[in-house]
Amino acid sequence: MRVLIPTIGSRGDVQPFIALAQGLERAGHTVTLMTHPHMRALVETYGINFAPLGPNIDLAQEAAAIRARSPNAWLGLIRAMRLSFDVLDGSHAEIFAACWDADLVVVPVQSAAGKNEADLAGVPHISVSLMPWGLPYKDPARPILKRAFYAAMDGAVGAITTRPLNRSRRRLGLPPVGSEGFTSKRLNLVPISPSVYPPNPLWERRHRVVGYWFVEETRTWEPPADIAAFLGDGPPPLVISLGAMSYGGDETLGIAALFVNAIRASGVRACIQGWDHAMGKMDLPPSILPTGAVPHSWLLPRAAGLVHHGGFGTTAAGIRAGIPQLVIPHMVDQFYWGKRVGELDIGLPMIVYTKLEVDGLAAALGSLTQDDVLRKAASNLGEQVRSENGVEQAVRLIEHSMQNTAATA
Repeated sequence: MRVLIPTIGSRGDVQPFIALAQGLERAGHTVTLMTHPHMRALVETYGINFAPLGPNIDLAQEAAAIRARSPNAWLGLIRAMRLSFDVLDGSHAEIFAACWDADLVVVPVQSAAGKNEADLAGVPHISVSLMPWGLPYKDPARPILKRAFYAAMDGAVGAITTRPLNRSRRRLGLPPVGSEGFTSKRLNLVPISPSVYPPNPLWERRHRVVGYWFVEETRTWEPPADIAAFLGDGPPPLVISLGAMSYGGDETLGIAALFVNAIRASGVRACIQGWDHAMGKMDLPPSILPTGAVPHSWLLPRAAGLVHHGGFGTTAAGIRAGIPQLVIPHMVDQFYWGKRVGELDIGLPMIVYTKLEVDGLAAALGSLTQDDVLRKAASNLGEQVRSENGVEQAVRLIEHSMQNTAATA
């Protein structure tokens, strides 16, 4: 089976699909992962066939810059999503051409990349949802007022997401999407551990929670000497990894300095990922090491805890490593994952980005390394997640879905 996976976004958006591609390849299928040109090296490092999608831009960094220039978070989100749809619209011809060489297209629900093109080419597609709380379901026990509220919320979200997709579909001569939205009527995979997000019993059967998808790291990777030396020179450090929040130049110096001062005040050791420009301008103490892009699968099991933005992939990596977390969200699903980390007792209460200050952050960093209750809960959940194999489960469901298609063709 020839499988096409078109996807856009940050590294955290792309990495789960690299893991799925690895699993499909192990099962004997041929996979092409289409994404931003600057991610070619990342994809090919894992032995996956790469195809470029859209302009050579870092969409996560561009979106972060748009949000920073916007007068409020809501408008910033709308503008950033508009950029994503513009990238997909401009990439229609190359995605459509790639569909003709595919037997199956895997569509990420968060962007709907490839949905229009698969429909236009008549190629089967399945979907993948990283935000399962948004999946529709009917609850006859839900009070009328609450139903009205959720209907209004669905309408607001639809105005931002479904409407642009349907405009593109009209131009292509396709009918508008139905109540399924960006999900596939055939199969919608949720790559999250059921211990973290239990399946909703009211969902349609096509929505399947299969477990996290983690990449199999190449055996040739070795840590840089400075990182190995830092880890061996004292107690396990915290890892500070704030994703797109740490992009930028001089404008990020203030927030980077806040973290450096909080780390100093707390007395912890820390590896910092991001703020490369700002870190180069600071006189850092020996307790802090900028690490750059080190695989979380290697670094986090060697850490005392994880401080991050609440992105899907980073949250999952922290859970798998079995270390306590502190989430500092600033947009969309990050607030959900920050809340969920607290509910699972594997981390501290989240600190909203706009509420950061040195003393409170320093106290939280100290607690993260010292709270034995958090550490035990995080370790137990990590052990459970490591025993699951979400990729193999997903591959089995995909193959079963396509076998049923062949049988009814």
